[in-house]
Parts: sequence; structure tokens; C-alpha cells
Amino acid sequence: MSSCKHKGPKDPSDNQGTKKVSLGSVIGLLMSEVIKARRIADEQTAALAEYYKENPLLEGLSVPRIRVPELTMDIPMLIEDYLMGESGCLADIKTIIGKSKKQLKSSFNKLNIEVDQSLYLHFEKKMYRQLKVLRKSDLPVMEESVARIAQDALAYALDRIEITLEPTHRNAIMKALRRKVSAVCIVRKQGPDSVLVNIITADVKGKASKDNMARLKITLGEEGLAWSVRSGESGGLEYTLEPE
Repeated sequence: MSSCKHKGPKDPSDNQGTKKVSLGSVIGLLMSEVIKARRIADEQTAALAEYYKENPLLEGLSVPRIRVPELTMDIPMLIEDYLMGESGCLADIKTIIGKSKKQLKSSFNKLNIEVDQSLYLHFEKKMYRQLKVLRKSDLPVMEESVARIAQDALAYALDRIEITLEPTHRNAIMKALRRKVSAVCIVRKQGPDSVLVNIITADVKGKASKDNMARLKITLGEEGLAWSVRSGESGGLEYTLEPE
């Protein structure tokens, strides 16, 4: 069984009617609204272009288009609270290793590769030691960390039984192992810390003090993306977003 305990508070957005929001949500919302404003402006420009095209007095003129190369916002806010992020939780080590070994056996069978059974013993011992170290450390619990441990354990086991795989087979086995380990190794993902703020004007005016008052000054720059179309290897068309 996993020994993880629940740590960290509930998401503040779960509290109905709360005026507290994370600072990241505020910044993300501002950026989203600016993008939405640009979309609305471009839709109006497209409609205006159609009007210019149908009007003989206007068709030779350039169609106006508004762009905002840089936008600066200065927003007063109250710093309400600081929340520590929820800690990540590693799954039961024996479960991770068991499912990893099962995946390895499946991969070897599909490729019709016979290996000495001691490979799985070397793999298990190496992976167990490394996962124990990871669990005792203060490092964040991340899928990539566990996947690399599994990958290193397999490389170690292959060296121990002195077996050389074809590069394509080795890559396929490693890829399948990483995918399986990434899917089963985490019970609870690491959550980021949050700063909770209040941007309601009435609250800012009524509750602000030198201890909780702050100003968010953010400058957003505009960069455009355009669809690039090219022929794909399979004969179809591939659409890719690229900078203008």
C-alpha cells in the first residue's frame, strides 16, 4: 500500500462565493481576455474587409486593423493568503515494479526475444533501491523521475546478463516500459504553491493596508501565429501553427 498522506489544502476555487483567487488565475485570465479582445477585433476587421470589397468607393483603400504591440496594466489587489501546494504521492513500490516487470515480459514476448529470468531479478533489485531513495528524498514526485529509474534499471539488468538488443528492439522496449511506468507510478501529482489575492474594488478600497496591499503591474506583448500548410508524408495535408 502507498504510505502517502494527504497534504495541502483544498483548491480555493472549491469554496462557493469566495472572493479569493490565485494570482496565477488572475494573470492567466488577463492574458486570456486580451487574446479574446484581439479575436473580436480581427472578426470585425474581416467583416469590414468584406464591406470594403463590395463598395466601389472603398475597395481600393486599405482595411483598418487594430493591433496592440504592448499593453500595460496596473491592478491594485489584496494579498489574502498563501497556500502550500499538495505534495506528490508515489504509488506502492512493489506495485510499480510488478507492473513494470509484466510490461517487460510482454514486450520481450511480442518481439520473440528469449532472456534469462535473472534479468527480471536484476531489474527488480535495482529499481527497488532507487525508488526507496526517491521516496526518502525531498524531491518532487514526478513521472519522469520514476520512468528514468525504470529505464536505468533495465539498462543495468541487460548489462548484467550480457545481452545485446537490436537498437530498434531496445528502443521499443524502453518506450513501452516508460509509458507503463508513467501511467502507474503516481497516486497524486505534485501541486504548485499558490498566492491568494482579492481584486474586488470595494474590498481593495475598504481593507487595504501597508501589510496586505500590493499592485500587479504587468506588460503583455503581442505575437501572432499563422497556420502553415504542407503536404504530409502520407499524402495528406499537415497544419502547423507558426510565428508570423
